[in-house]
Amino acid sequence: MTASEKSFLGLAKQTAKGTPNTTDAQFQYIMFSEGALGPNNVFLPLDQEIGGGALLRNIIKAGVSSGGAVTFIPRPNSLGKFLIGTLGKCAAPVSHLPNPPNDACFTHVFTLDSADQFLAPYWTVRSAPGNLLGEQLQDMRIAALGLTWKAADYVRGTLAFMGGLPTQLATTNWAVPTYLDKTAQFIAPLMDIELPTASDLKVLGGSFAIGLQIPLDDQWMTGSYSPDDFDINSKMFVLSLNIKVTDAALYKKMAYDPAASTAWVAAMYREADFKLYFASDQLAEASIPFNMTIAANGQNAASGNANVVWTCTPLAMRAGRQVLMNVTGTWLGDNAALEPITITLDNTWPTQY
Repeated sequence: MTASEKSFLGLAKQTAKGTPNTTDAQFQYIMFSEGALGPNNVFLPLDQEIGGGALLRNIIKAGVSSGGAVTFIPRPNSLGKFLIGTLGKCAAPVSHLPNPPNDACFTHVFTLDSADQFLAPYWTVRSAPGNLLGEQLQDMRIAALGLTWKAADYVRGTLAFMGGLPTQLATTNWAVPTYLDKTAQFIAPLMDIELPTASDLKVLGGSFAIGLQIPLDDQWMTGSYSPDDFDINSKMFVLSLNIKVTDAALYKKMAYDPAASTAWVAAMYREADFKLYFASDQLAEASIPFNMTIAANGQNAASGNANVVWTCTPLAMRAGRQVLMNVTGTWLGDNAALEPITITLDNTWPTQY
């Protein structure tokens, strides 16, 4: 039997497009629950032609790219690769102890690159479905990263790739056990969600999604079977929450008036001073758990300049159940002087992503 559990999936950052990474020690492998990743062939049938008969006369393989998606339970060390793959910039790690050689926990801060917000690295992805064959997928970019959670559960993730030329290669030199991310999982009971900061929300579940728009319409060039590049046209960050409603204050601000009056006004509720904190039940070091915090332009934003705009749906009512509210926060980029999004990750990865 060909078991899915015999499969491998790993990735390593490239120095440039067109230069696949072949250094085994730079790959990190992840565990995942389901997915498909590999060549995406473009099959093109010949146009129907008068006099050609009832059947198609030909089909050609007109092009190829690579890509796919997986669902997984995020681990803190490999999650850093996915964050720099979407945001684009990571500062040098900061040690938690004054003697870094003996340190076990490091803080990594991810932001957009101020010089080029469209920046993101290329990746070489290794895939071995059922360990039947090895595939190298070069020039890959992370097209989407999503985190979802609900009460009394693990934080779960989705990851999508889009990229270039696939190649078959042997897996004999893949040191998967050595470079497999086996760090702890984030769990929902240890999450902290506040909107605004110090105002705890009663959240049943939610999601945080990062999407990169990478259209291929203008990338298919004559004289080539593969796309020219995988340019990023835009990035989107969206937080969605399903909230247990205990009072009307937040609903009034989102549905009626940010100033919480009783009259409806054509103004959006903008709040970037909030807390979205993920943690593990295992420690990275001493009293520091593996953890991650997602923030917007926050407390430094002057009134009216907050870069997250909030919307809500009508209050949901079901007989015998609690009144619930779905809210959505969308990051904006309308204040160039402030960092639009910052994600801080504490893990045991000692080097810069």
